Amino acid sequence: NVDLHSGIYGGTVQNPIHALVCLLDSMRSPAGDVLVEGFYDNVVPLSAEDRDQIAAIGHDEIEYKEQLGVDRLFGEPGYTALERAWVRPTLELNGIWGGFQGEGSKTVIPSEAHAKITCRLVPDQNPDKILEQLATHIDKYTPPGVKIENTPKAAPSPAYRIPDDHPGNQAAFAVLEEVYGKTPYFTRLGGTLPVCRLFLDKLDVYTVTFAFGLEDENAHAPDEFFRLSSFEGGQKAYCKLLHRLSEQDGL
Repeated sequence: NVDLHSGIYGGTVQNPIHALVCLLDSMRSPAGDVLVEGFYDNVVPLSAEDRDQIAAIGHDEIEYKEQLGVDRLFGEPGYTALERAWVRPTLELNGIWGGFQGEGSKTVIPSEAHAKITCRLVPDQNPDKILEQLATHIDKYTPPGVKIENTPKAAPSPAYRIPDDHPGNQAAFAVLEEVYGKTPYFTRLGGTLPVCRLFLDKLDVYTVTFAFGLEDENAHAPDEFFRLSSFEGGQKAYCKLLHRLSEQDGL
């Protein structure tokens, strides 16, 4: 219940940070697969059409690595970087802390340790079921000598996808083609927009969106930014989209 002097109690009690690291390590294989039992049960395998659609976009992995400042990419084996980012579920550690974190040294055995975990899900995965599976895994793999508290924080949201041939999606396609003078690609996104799924579940309507942020604008970083030129382009595009939707059959 308090931090302990490691010179007095070291080797006699479990270290919560050691225990937490062991628990977290049990959730993923060295190759990158999620090891929580049942995690992939409802994941629909990628079809050849899906893979061709993603591959057609083109993705320079060398440039991608340079942009991120990494020597190599990593993730679930058998998939490209875009496939992993867009259509495969993930389990991520968003933060971990515990014990002494000030400058210098303080030889303590911490009394507690913490971690934040999120999962990006794909269609047909049930977030409540995933939470249950995580809780079961945590109970099963918590090392002896510590007490664990598992507290879900955010309201979970199922994955959302609008069909490519939906009239609203086709309207967005036509607008982007008009704005940029090029044929758009149908893409996916690992990020979450819970309101889209909420509207589908509660109102039985799909939500059409498109965005104009660029990949070098450091999303979620302290120096995230958005170009004014993109903002102005987005204004014009959304005006065109609303006008086109008002004339679109099937909505």
